[in-house]
Amino acid sequence: MKLVLDTNVFISSFFWGGNPRKVMMRIIDGKDTLFVSDEILQEVFSVMARPKFGVNHRQVTHFIDSIEEVAYGVNLMGMIQGVCRDSDDDKILECAVLGKVDFIISGDNDLLSLKEFQGIPILTASEYINKMEV
Repeated sequence: MKLVLDTNVFISSFFWGGNPRKVMMRIIDGKDTLFVSDEILQEVFSVMARPKFGVNHRQVTHFIDSIEEVAYGVNLMGMIQGVCRDSDDDKILECAVLGKVDFIISGDNDLLSLKEFQGIPILTASEYINKMEV
């Protein structure tokens, strides 16, 4: 399956594991294909670098580099705006549309409340893992 992950899924996979890490492991194992944009990676970097996480710059850079190694890059054009309650989430939707992905994986209620966008289902990591393990 082709996927776009929201920032919170990347963060959860790194710090807490669980289903978000299972999603990442499916990508690393080649079962799923990840699509990202520079804007998504920049947001992941800035969130991970927050002092509350206690991660140094080198560790954050290594994590971002690891994502880039397994992902296909998508160049956003700003064509999707004003769809989400949180406009920062529009980049997730645009990346998904341009990447022609099968699923958006998120833990963000602003995205999850949409349920789908242009025919692309928006699921939690748990919902996705349960769907794939059937």
